[in-house]
Amino acid sequence: MKKTKTPSCFKYVLLFLFLGIGVDQTLALGKQNEVIITDAMGRTVTIAQPVQRIAFSGTCLGEALKIMGVWDKVVGRGYMIAPDKKLYPGIEDIPVFATDTPGPYNVNYEKLLALDVDLLLTIQTHSTGFEEMNNKIKSRIKVVALDMFLPETVKSNFEILAAIFDGGTKAKAYLDWHDHIVKTIVAKTSGLTRAQRKRFFLNWSFGGAADFTTISDQFPGMVATNDILGGINIAANFSSMWGPTVDPEWLIQQKIDIIICQGLNHGAYGSTVDDPSKIASYREQIMALPAFASSKAVKQGNVFMIASQFMFSPGLPLYLAYVAKWFHPELFPDLEPQTLHQEYLTRFLHADVDLSRRGVFAYPK
Repeated sequence: MKKTKTPSCFKYVLLFLFLGIGVDQTLALGKQNEVIITDAMGRTVTIAQPVQRIAFSGTCLGEALKIMGVWDKVVGRGYMIAPDKKLYPGIEDIPVFATDTPGPYNVNYEKLLALDVDLLLTIQTHSTGFEEMNNKIKSRIKVVALDMFLPETVKSNFEILAAIFDGGTKAKAYLDWHDHIVKTIVAKTSGLTRAQRKRFFLNWSFGGAADFTTISDQFPGMVATNDILGGINIAANFSSMWGPTVDPEWLIQQKIDIIICQGLNHGAYGSTVDDPSKIASYREQIMALPAFASSKAVKQGNVFMIASQFMFSPGLPLYLAYVAKWFHPELFPDLEPQTLHQEYLTRFLHADVDLSRRGVFAYPK
């Protein structure tokens, strides 16, 4: 009898839903008034309870702290890309301990130690510098590294946060919302053949339309994300996982169904942006480039702009919803990404933002 192969999408859904299940895998009870967790780097960390003063270094952690209801305990911030003042009221009043060099482990130790924090949350990356940072502060500050980049580690990371902040109910509410969106998408994309998947180019620039930089499938989480969305990354096999510059002549020769642009376009995205004209103009520049002008994506108008923070934050389900709708509109006639986005802002980030009146995060909608 011929065996039926389980679609890879289902494997990733199982990872989303079950990885980290069983709290004893990430935490244990220590002495009274303390909790012992295993962080994303595999480090065992004992944390006194309750945590009263928090610092964080890594843009995506801000949203996680708001979801867990402990933003009021944040007394210091490190590396954070262009924080949205509407999403983080009072953010400008929180002391900054980051250095001028970007990166989650580049901290001003004097400023950080002066904040007298109980806990520093940071992110696990391929950057160097964690050990040096931890060694300089570990006698006074507990450090926990989280991994918000991998779709399949979202659950285990929120279990760590739930243990630290006694926030199981809040974590479960977010994870239920997260899993529902993922399952809704995979239910439609899991049956797609390779020929039915959309070939896409992910244009990740730092402000220049002709900066042909991208992400290969070596980047953490990309394979899982592509499988969920029913997409094929045309730069999948590039040797560098992030930031490789693509030869325009190579692009001209590729079959591209969809172009997704999610670079850093300062002033074009955010909850306080009223007019999408800036990002619309940038989109026109992209479509006019010789490398893209003759592509199927441009000819059919399938060039889409999206804020970069979704892909590397707890807002990942929003990225999946927007892009799934762009990739396969015929599969998702009832999927409303902006409605889900509004729910996320209101229910989880407690942000006073009405997307029907203001805010640009994706274009065209």
